[in-house]
Amino acid sequence: MRSEVNRTPVFTVEGSKTVSNVLPIDPEAKSYSFDEVLDIVGFGRTTLHIFIASSMVMMAVLNETMGISIIIPASQCDLSLSPTDKGILTGVSFAGIIVSSHFWGYMADTKGRRNTLIVSLLLTALCALVSGLSINFTMMAVTRFLVGVFISAPSATVFAYLGEFFKTVNRTMVITYASVAVGLSAVFTATTGWYVLSFEWSLALPFTDLMLRPWRLLFFVYTLPTLIGAFWLMVLPESPKFYLTRGRESEAFAILMRLYLENHPNATANDFPVKHITPEPGQKDRSVRSSSSGGFYHIASSVWNQTVPLFKRPNLANFLICCAVQFGLFVVSAGMGLWFPDIINRLTTSNVTDVTVCDALDASLSVEATFLEDERISVVATCNDNVNEQVFIYAITLGGLYTALYLAMSVLMRKVGRKCLVAANLFFSGFSGIALQFVDNPFTMVALFCSFLVFAGTSISVLNGTTVSIFPTNVRAMAVCLSLMMGRLGSVFGSNLVGLIMEQNCTFTFLLFASGSIVCAILTLFLPS
Repeated sequence: MRSEVNRTPVFTVEGSKTVSNVLPIDPEAKSYSFDEVLDIVGFGRTTLHIFIASSMVMMAVLNETMGISIIIPASQCDLSLSPTDKGILTGVSFAGIIVSSHFWGYMADTKGRRNTLIVSLLLTALCALVSGLSINFTMMAVTRFLVGVFISAPSATVFAYLGEFFKTVNRTMVITYASVAVGLSAVFTATTGWYVLSFEWSLALPFTDLMLRPWRLLFFVYTLPTLIGAFWLMVLPESPKFYLTRGRESEAFAILMRLYLENHPNATANDFPVKHITPEPGQKDRSVRSSSSGGFYHIASSVWNQTVPLFKRPNLANFLICCAVQFGLFVVSAGMGLWFPDIINRLTTSNVTDVTVCDALDASLSVEATFLEDERISVVATCNDNVNEQVFIYAITLGGLYTALYLAMSVLMRKVGRKCLVAANLFFSGFSGIALQFVDNPFTMVALFCSFLVFAGTSISVLNGTTVSIFPTNVRAMAVCLSLMMGRLGSVFGSNLVGLIMEQNCTFTFLLFASGSIVCAILTLFLPS
């Protein structure tokens, strides 16, 4: 139930049977903002569990979307994969993410962050485990597409869920700390992949033609964080901020009371000073609308109502900037990043010295073309499903860099602010991409290439934290989902663009991508501090 105090809309504990028995209602009591309530509640065991579980979910997202790049080479013989098939499997999960982002944004904003996360994680795990039993390319492609459809929800919703347990001023920093899991995921997938694929064994399943091999086991290993995150969330509370937005004040107050008593062992329910919470502007009206029901028309209308506010003032400019910057960040970090192992391998195996990165790549391409032409007739092609150890080393190195930079950014954010930090990251990323064209030392090349990708990639989580902070609760998950959808489009666009123009004009490719980082840096300066 809502009460009016001096004509100011507030949420009260009157509607809570759990709390109202111990908390007398004082209509003259102070009305607190949600950030003030979080200050009173404090930080405790449950909040720490929410932080760690959210980090586990972030790790699961990366495992499911990027781990496939390690499994595909190891499975190519068993599934008879052509180069085209491997390219499709690499990107099919991103297609699933793109087509389902809008739907999951609506579900998270209307049905709850926690429920959406649990259901989608369990469905992700189911499809991932089934994909490990694939008998052909078609089955693998369909199941990995479904993995993308379901992992789309936690890839964005987890940021809203985690952020709503922390004050607005601390949300981006907390999300950046949690995003250390992104780097740890790269280390986890590479080290476990390196270990599991180092064994040679096979096991026939009774009554089937299916042969279990190490790469199938790797699907199960990569799915462990997904299952752990789903079951962990089952014992954690829903976001009280979400409950307030949906007009479920009693449930919100019950969660806040639980956290308060847990964090203050000597306190009683009567010591909890919050009797009224001041809602966000327009939140009261949204709560009333949320209780209505209807058929298909109502659902379609509800989806529309959840989306339209993002394209109206004051959200429009910030939303467009977030989408544009996410697109650019994924173009650089994921689009170019998917080519990272191949480019580094060419640089390190080319026999030329004291040349720039593009000269080295051109030389390696000439050598490959000559070799293929000479050996076309005399060599009989055999299927090789061994994964080069350098792939694991590169992945572990990148993961370590991501982890270190996320930790450093979390510390620096308090001093320079999130907007300046993202802008500085992207300027440095762009500078590294441009400088890469003018150095001829191989170690400097690798260092600049890593900086080019990592400084753009780590900015993604900071931008997600910014999105969580600047958009109102009722459209927060939708904003994160749609901006990340633009990011996934950027990764597909970027990786295909590299494939199309890198060999014809290497220098232009690097300059174009580096310029994209700088443009994104300028755009971030227009976001709220």
